[in-house]
Amino acid sequence: MVFDGRVRPRSSASNRPVTGPPGETEIQRLNPPRVSMILNATGWQALAPGSLNLAVDHSVIEDLGRLEATVEESAAGIVYPSPFEWIPQMRKAYWYYAATARIGDSEESVLVRRAQVPVSCVVELFAAVSLTDKFKLKLDDVVSVEIHATRRAHGTSA
Repeated sequence: MVFDGRVRPRSSASNRPVTGPPGETEIQRLNPPRVSMILNATGWQALAPGSLNLAVDHSVIEDLGRLEATVEESAAGIVYPSPFEWIPQMRKAYWYYAATARIGDSEESVLVRRAQVPVSCVVELFAAVSLTDKFKLKLDDVVSVEIHATRRAHGTSA
């Protein structure tokens, strides 16, 4: 599966409302097991803080739900600061897919994440390095992503 996504501002961007939910950098800090899980699944030596948000067509979210995730993370036990503790329970689980992100001739191994109950038209990319720095990304830049996964067994799609 290959799709294109447009760079969206991170939820932790400085222009987000003070009352908005925390960004992935803070969530990783509060949940060291998430970082360990990603490093164990990928073999990376490090995980760049945060994630890169990509706006995608709704069909991308649906298609990902039909694929076997590289890692499935239960929402149980994920810590969010007050008053956002409800977010993991609403999302139920997070599905991570091994992939390659590309811009031009440059590429990087990534994990693509969507929730079981997903955010509409958004996926997040995780990598060992800052994708924003590596690809010199700006708002609305297009990133091509190739997912390395197989279809889920019949009857287990989202």
